[in-house]
Amino acid sequence: MTAQFTRRTVLATGASVALLSACSNTGPAGGDGDDPLATDIEIGVLPAEGTSGFSFIESIGESIANDHPGAKFTYTFANSKVRPMMEQRWRSGNAPDIDYYVFNAQVPQSREFEDQLLDLTPYMDEEVEAGGTWGDSFLEGTKAVTIRDGKQFGVVTDGHLLALFYNKKIFDEMGLSAPTTWDEFIDAGEKLKEGGIAPVAVTGMYEPYMGMWIDKLFMREVGYQKSYDAAYSGDYSDPGFLTAAQKVQDMRDRGFLMDGFQGIDFTPTQIEFFQGKAGMILMGTWLSGEMVDSIPEDFQLAVTAFPTVPGGAGDQEAALSHNNILAINKESKATELALEFARRFTSKAEQTRRAQEVGTVSQVKDVPTPEGVEGLGDLLDSTKELNVRYYGLEYSPDRMTAYYREVAKLFFGEQDAEQFVTALGEAMKRIPN
Repeated sequence: MTAQFTRRTVLATGASVALLSACSNTGPAGGDGDDPLATDIEIGVLPAEGTSGFSFIESIGESIANDHPGAKFTYTFANSKVRPMMEQRWRSGNAPDIDYYVFNAQVPQSREFEDQLLDLTPYMDEEVEAGGTWGDSFLEGTKAVTIRDGKQFGVVTDGHLLALFYNKKIFDEMGLSAPTTWDEFIDAGEKLKEGGIAPVAVTGMYEPYMGMWIDKLFMREVGYQKSYDAAYSGDYSDPGFLTAAQKVQDMRDRGFLMDGFQGIDFTPTQIEFFQGKAGMILMGTWLSGEMVDSIPEDFQLAVTAFPTVPGGAGDQEAALSHNNILAINKESKATELALEFARRFTSKAEQTRRAQEVGTVSQVKDVPTPEGVEGLGDLLDSTKELNVRYYGLEYSPDRMTAYYREVAKLFFGEQDAEQFVTALGEAMKRIPN
């Protein structure tokens, strides 16, 4: 998501706010007597200022500041298009005290920053208010993305699947069911077109969101591991890659994509979907939380797994997923404050409040699934294989840019499926690993 700010600093009183230019808080921090939490801290955040998600994060800082006068929180937008800049800050030793997208144990490319992160393993044995230890409060699946070689380098604040959302009211009115196979998806799309509704809402201005479609189809046709390997080797010789690309071309040529999608950014695209102008959107399960302030009260949001491809060589029950992992800068001068922020953020009480207010999907045990999204609980329960979205390319910015630039050409009609697969392979071979 994009934002119209760089950083926002909230003082302990919560009453004074200032906009600051980017600079690190890993230098000398101002303390208040012997209280190690009465200091300054910079936190990389994912939600944009003015959203419910951002307000929730502010409330965590304010609760700490109320308990520890002198604590001051600076929130720096650290999502999507600003990630290359944030990664450069990490490389130059000018990183925030806490940040996202720095580490994922399933992604080898993220190990570039591993030596700069605080090992949280010793803190996982601490007792938490809800009972048990901090480490045991997380769902078992989080260990695969936070722990490597016995060391834990982050905590998961929320986790998401990439799934197909649809407007249930429109589907019900047209007598449609959630598509479970690709053929059913095509049939639903044609009926939506006949009813004057764009079948698919998609942005043309944030290329990875178009890429979700080809990534999912690659996984269905050839499997996750082969798709992952191809993204780094450029070997797209398996005919399943072409079959997947032909499905995207067919969807494009049938006119399934909303009019003008090439020039519409992702937030307006999502608003168009919630205004009933499109029947389906492929998005992460963060959608309802991200757009909570823009969803009409009478909107009936439902979600289902990405359609299967009968005969495809990939696992038809597998999903692409994303875990938001909060990591702490080992060189921070505000380590105790960073740890307290992470503890409160991931507490059962705050995670439950966040699920209710913001609609996020928690990775903390016994936190309820957000309400208002039909099928979400079943989707989470039925998904058996989780794989990293974008094939880990978020941690290889040059490769990610080159990959999804070719995807955009396919969606924009500048390439057919065969040209796309050839160009994608050539582009991936040009980028050094």
